Amino acid sequence: MRCLLAALVIVVVALAAPVSPAVAQDPTTTASIVELPPDGIVPKPNSGEAPSEAGDRGGALQLGIMAVVTVAIGGAVLALVRQSRRARSG
Repeated sequence: MRCLLAALVIVVVALAAPVSPAVAQDPTTTASIVELPPDGIVPKPNSGEAPSEAGDRGGALQLGIMAVVTVAIGGAVLALVRQSRRARSG
């Protein structure tokens, strides 16, 4: 009940807060147009460069981070499965 009341108060305060008007843009500024490369935005397969440093795309650092994230997610799933099996048997 308290949580619902707190959420209601937050919504009422957010709706009652004065909203500042939009700031007009300076009419003297112009937008710059960026031209696309002739081949398009998406590079063709195997048209890139091999990673030369650990932080490059496809380098050892990216692969290491992917391994750490995979192990962390797998460990969390394993812990949840073990905890649920213990809860069911007990």
